[in-house]
Amino acid sequence: MKFNTILAATVIGMAASSASATVLSFDNLTEIMYGDGFPLADGMSYAGPDLSYVEAGFRLTLHAPNAIPGSANIGTGTFEPQTFNWHDGLDNGPDTFVTLTRVGGGLFNLKSFDYFADWSAVSADGKLLGTIADAGTWSTALNGIAELRLGSGAFNQLDNIDVEAAAAVPLPGTLTLLLAGLAASGLARRRR
Repeated sequence: MKFNTILAATVIGMAASSASATVLSFDNLTEIMYGDGFPLADGMSYAGPDLSYVEAGFRLTLHAPNAIPGSANIGTGTFEPQTFNWHDGLDNGPDTFVTLTRVGGGLFNLKSFDYFADWSAVSADGKLLGTIADAGTWSTALNGIAELRLGSGAFNQLDNIDVEAAAAVPLPGTLTLLLAGLAASGLARRRR
C-alpha cells in the first residue's frame, strides 16, 4: 500500500469520527402538560425538583429549585405542541432555569435555536452571553461548550435546537505517535 493511500485513509477515518449535527425538534412532546401529576414522556425523569428530558444524546433539564420535588412541569401556560416550554413563577416556583448538556458529559457545538420568551438570560459555561425576548432565532454559534443555560422569565419556549457533539481532539502525544508511525511505515515501504 502506498504511503499516500495510508495517509488518505487515516485522514478519512479521522474525519468520519467527527460528530454529525442533529436538530432537537421535540416531536414526541404532543400532550398539553408533562409532570406535576401528569405522565412523563419517554426520555423524561425527575431528580428531586428537576425535570429532565433526553433527545438524541442531549439532555434539557428544567431546574426548579423552589418547586416541590416531583412537581416541576413543562407545557403549562405556554403550551405549543412539539416544543420544550416552561412557565416560571406559579407553576414551577421562581428562579427556574434550563440547561442543555450532553448525556454522559462532554463538549458540544450549538449552531442555533428558536425561542419564544418574555425574557431569558443566555449563558454558556457560566459566562453570560446576552438575553433573548419576544420570538426569534438565536444564531450565534458556540463551539466546544459543556453547558448552555437559559435563565427564566415568566414564559419560555425552545424549539429546533441545532447541536452536535464536539469532535474529539486527539492528545498531542497520540497525534505525534500516529504521524511518526506513518512516516516510519512510508520510509520502510520506500526502502523496499
